[in-house]
Amino acid sequence: MCELFALSASAPVDVRLSLGELARHGGETGIHADGWGVAFLQGFDAQIFREPSAAAKSPWVDCLRAYPLRSDTVVSHIRHATQGANSLANTQPFARELGGRMHVFAHNGDLPGVFTSASLDPGRFRPVGQTDSEHAFCALLSWIRSSATRGV
Repeated sequence: MCELFALSASAPVDVRLSLGELARHGGETGIHADGWGVAFLQGFDAQIFREPSAAAKSPWVDCLRAYPLRSDTVVSHIRHATQGANSLANTQPFARELGGRMHVFAHNGDLPGVFTSASLDPGRFRPVGQTDSEHAFCALLSWIRSSATRGV
């Protein structure tokens, strides 16, 4: 199963220590060597770094630790693949635009039935990869979009 780190703060903070510890779980002290990603939300946009390899050995993680980005909202994920190939397309967090702002999503665990449920149609939000998590994210955004247009 994957691991997540998320932060929501009242002011932008530096997450180097937390990101470094999570990265160690990504292939050094844990089995989560199938990819990693982190999103730093900045207003209506997000700065996202993802890689389909072990975070513990990533020069990008070293770069983020040397050049800290400050944010009041951070979402990070290390992957132990259970669905979909080990690829960038299947590496979280996933991101999509809706309503003029970026939305990011990371999920831990399996979602049985997500591909076959008629109520979980991704609509105009098409998954790029093959994971149940991305399919669920696209379906959730589709539902939010249709609810907003209906005034719900």
